[in-house]
Amino acid sequence: MIRHLGEQLVPFQASGFERLPETPLIGQSVTVRCRAEGVETAPVLALCAADGERSVAGNSADGRTYTFALGVFACAQTVRYRFTAGQERTPWFSFEVVTEETVDRPLGLYRDGDCLRVALCPDVTLTLRGGDSLTMELRQNGVSGTACESGEIALPESFVICASMDSIWELKRLSDPVASCKSYHLRRAADGRVVRVEMELSLACGHILGTGERFDAVERAGRTNNCRVVEKFTHQGEHTYLPVPFFVTEKGFGWYRQSDIPVELDFSGPTVFRQETEDAALTRDVLWFGTPERVLRDFIAHTGRPALPPEWAFGVWISANGWNSDAEVDAQLAALKHYNYPASVMVLEQWSDEQTFYHWHPTHWRDPAAMVRRVRDAGLHLVLWQIPVIKCEKNGELGEALQSDIREATEKGYAVSSADGSPYHITENWFVDSMLLDFTNPDAVRWWFEKRKPLLEMGVEGFKTDGGEFLYEKAAHLHNGATGLTAHNLYPMQYETAYRDFMKENGVNGVTFSRAGYVGAQTCPIHWAGDQTSEWSELQSQLYAGISAGLSGVLFWSFDIGGFAGPIPDAELYLRATAMGCFCPVMQWHAEPRGGQFAGGLGEAYVNDRSPWNLAEKLHDDRVLTVACDFANIREALRPYLWREAQYCAEHARPMMAHLCLDYPDDPHAFAVQDEYLLGRELLVAPLTQKGEDTRAVYLPAGTWTDYFTGETYTGPCEMRVSCPLMRIPAYWRRDRLAGNED
Repeated sequence: MIRHLGEQLVPFQASGFERLPETPLIGQSVTVRCRAEGVETAPVLALCAADGERSVAGNSADGRTYTFALGVFACAQTVRYRFTAGQERTPWFSFEVVTEETVDRPLGLYRDGDCLRVALCPDVTLTLRGGDSLTMELRQNGVSGTACESGEIALPESFVICASMDSIWELKRLSDPVASCKSYHLRRAADGRVVRVEMELSLACGHILGTGERFDAVERAGRTNNCRVVEKFTHQGEHTYLPVPFFVTEKGFGWYRQSDIPVELDFSGPTVFRQETEDAALTRDVLWFGTPERVLRDFIAHTGRPALPPEWAFGVWISANGWNSDAEVDAQLAALKHYNYPASVMVLEQWSDEQTFYHWHPTHWRDPAAMVRRVRDAGLHLVLWQIPVIKCEKNGELGEALQSDIREATEKGYAVSSADGSPYHITENWFVDSMLLDFTNPDAVRWWFEKRKPLLEMGVEGFKTDGGEFLYEKAAHLHNGATGLTAHNLYPMQYETAYRDFMKENGVNGVTFSRAGYVGAQTCPIHWAGDQTSEWSELQSQLYAGISAGLSGVLFWSFDIGGFAGPIPDAELYLRATAMGCFCPVMQWHAEPRGGQFAGGLGEAYVNDRSPWNLAEKLHDDRVLTVACDFANIREALRPYLWREAQYCAEHARPMMAHLCLDYPDDPHAFAVQDEYLLGRELLVAPLTQKGEDTRAVYLPAGTWTDYFTGETYTGPCEMRVSCPLMRIPAYWRRDRLAGNED
């Protein structure tokens, strides 16, 4: 097999079989790489360009990865190539050699009714339209209207946008500039199509918050934010499973780049928005005006009504990948009873035959329906793990059901297709070579869920909709006509929405529990932070992720208490994470497979569950069990409050884990705080995320605050350093709720 993908799997990280640059400018040197697996002869590249056809030999240092130097191209053109090795031939790949032009002044300005139209080029027009919001749409078409030298549009909250022949546009509030467009950089293919747009801005903002679930920081000013869904196992850094091209500022406005295509929001220097394009509508921006709370509410209203999880979702969730049999489940049910531990949800990942993900494992479960009844009789609601693939089994025997699924999905077109019409196969990493179900195909959706309907009938009430980040090929296409370029970010939400609707249509008030997502994630609760190791730096990242996700429209969020992967956490880390989890929208602990790739090298027999009883035993520390059980009971006591606040949040489009700026927009200190949040409207939480700390600085905004644990009362605004032993977390009731927040 020869592996090649022109684009990179992860932004800014070479896969070893990509094209560099992906879309070259005239005069740029082009290099193409491939990876040969199981071929007897070295691959050769066949190239078709404007100057003719030729063969290009590759170089390899290891006999596996080959590099082909294509040189430079002297004119804009479409270049085609493919690889051959003996009898093997890949499909044809293609790329555009492009030109670039910069526009920093309009060619013309036109008034057209309530719009201003700015002609950037003879065939590229920017339309500015006011109302309750400002929309700025860049299209590749001609211009209409009455010519003028300048114009402006009045906007809410004393904002105005101005355009003139001297500058493209400038956004002002009470005559103070807050944003202006410096230039556009357009890249064109040989036929004149604009295939990439960069907009360079000046933003007079001290705080930029949002852009999705972010692990490196809550504050986005000074950082590059790639809004592409990325599957990154642990230490996510600048990458995210759940990007959202939306942000709020302290200047009274928020910004949404309305794009299915991944966009890069670069605030590291001059602000630049970069994205590819594929039709006449090149870019579209929507701006809302007012406080961050109002702007976020408008954004959520624009992108989908929030879904409210059932009440039971706000209890404690228990999970571990190693629970793969009746004995494992029964042991956990017995532990819950023995330790009087109040849990409401059990998640099973290793429940299936590991091929179809709708059949139970035939030998591990004596009677699945009876097991589900035992779970429900114990007062728990059962959630099962899912993945949106038709699996490729390279190293094992394909079961009859999987063979049938592969055959039927291929024959009936139920899977996402590659450019040549054959089923798309995941290019690399997790579930490599597997097919992806096409959730835009109604027949495929019916076929998929008919196989999973028996799970609902036996009492399953939710699905852990894992994955969804695997549509890498930009030239792939879906049943609804979308290409892989647009569908990469959309696919996770298509997948999760289908599961949400499946339960609803079958009368189940259940949950999806999802890792990946994009714009509209609030329509499919609940999302969790994905995979992190049991390290202090990862706990800090999880805190950032939850706060930034809330600022991006994710109302109900969770994380794996104590970390999912690697050696088990020590007592201090686990209990600090437990405290934070207790005071998060959803509280759950989970662990990677026993003997997993980061499990610490102790083998399959080593139980690495993050349950408090297992950790107490492994760490020889009874505090772990005692304190963790106390926090679970605190969580249970909080459930009436959490349920009331969850209903309010869903109705009023408010994140349940809210950055302080949403309630204190006039407080500069509230904007700057990155490690505190309001859980609901009345409970301020300040987790400890640093090793060895038993105190931390806490900022309390204006109001009267009562310590959740001690009952001491404080008057804000104030900064203080508080003492916090392992059995507590800095948490404060707000006793004078702000006007306008009442039910």
